Amino acid sequence: MIRAHTTVVSSPLLAILLFSRMRFHSVPPDLYTFPLLLKTCSLSTSSPSALSVGLSAHSLILKLGFARDVYVRNTLIRFYSAAGRARRALEVFDEMPHRDSISWSALISGLASTGWDNLALSAFRAMQIHAPDDPPDEITMLGVISAIGGLGELDLAIWVHSYILRRGLHPTVALGTALVDMFSACGSIGRAAWVFDRMPERNLKTWTAMIGACAAHGRSSVAVQVFDEMTRSGLTPDHVTFIGVLTACSRGGLLNQGRRLFASIKGTFGMEPRMEHYGCIVDLLGRAGLITEAHDFIQTMPIRPNSVIWRTLLGACVNFSYVELAEQVKERIAWLDEQGHDGDYVLLSNAYGGIGRWDEKDHVRRMMQHVGITKTPGCSLIGHHSIN
Repeated sequence: MIRAHTTVVSSPLLAILLFSRMRFHSVPPDLYTFPLLLKTCSLSTSSPSALSVGLSAHSLILKLGFARDVYVRNTLIRFYSAAGRARRALEVFDEMPHRDSISWSALISGLASTGWDNLALSAFRAMQIHAPDDPPDEITMLGVISAIGGLGELDLAIWVHSYILRRGLHPTVALGTALVDMFSACGSIGRAAWVFDRMPERNLKTWTAMIGACAAHGRSSVAVQVFDEMTRSGLTPDHVTFIGVLTACSRGGLLNQGRRLFASIKGTFGMEPRMEHYGCIVDLLGRAGLITEAHDFIQTMPIRPNSVIWRTLLGACVNFSYVELAEQVKERIAWLDEQGHDGDYVLLSNAYGGIGRWDEKDHVRRMMQHVGITKTPGCSLIGHHSIN
């Protein structure tokens, strides 16, 4: 029943409740129970009860003497990784008397998924040294690719792609899609396109990844072309796909294409636009200098605009010196977001400075000091990584 609610019914909280009933009726769990329970808890780590049950399960595993079982340990690593407790996952791994390829995969994927990218790569190097007879599988490589994408290291990205080719790993859709994302995150749209063009099979996530890569690298027209090619192939875009292509239109100033694609969300594909899609259109109109139209668009939205939408308009007002409207928008943002944001004050201050209204600019700066808002300084980092 626990397995059914975890894998078939997809109701992890009910599966946890079943385990509680099992304990209430004094039915002893065995080696098969705990991996299922921990998998269930991993699916709901945002729930305090699921996290608590998972921690209690670990204690019960130790009490009943199941801690030496490699399968139980592997699911413990996955549980702690899903809960964002990477250090605890590492401790469980280090305490294992025996490890298999699944143990390494669970550790590497878990570290990468929680943002411990350098540790994930260190674990992969350790796997190559200490487990040469356990070649990494697709799951392992997906974790490695994710870690490299998080670091943005192009040298490492090129190396891992060559490693995959040398190993002769089957070019699955998941692997190819991850490589497209990785090369895009590492700044190489050319290599991302190379992988995409040579994939024998693609799914919606693959197309969406390529559209997002084009948008991120300023290839706006190409992103629209990829989107149109995808729809001609018979695939239906989802909300994430539309965010990618609308972002491309916004960044590239493709006003007509952006309007056409936004209209198609509901008109062609029968979906309701979400807040992110409306935000893309406001950004598109704002970048084109159509400030009044962008303001009217917000006013007629069928859903209540959030502070992000208004901040997008505020930035456009400043860029095109619509100071009066910027003042109104700033007041609307303050009403929605009582804590405020340093960027709102800086934008309004810049708007006053741009038209020579220095008294108002100074007033905004003094207001920031009065309410305790400081401008967070930006920073940049240049890194270098050599591969032997």
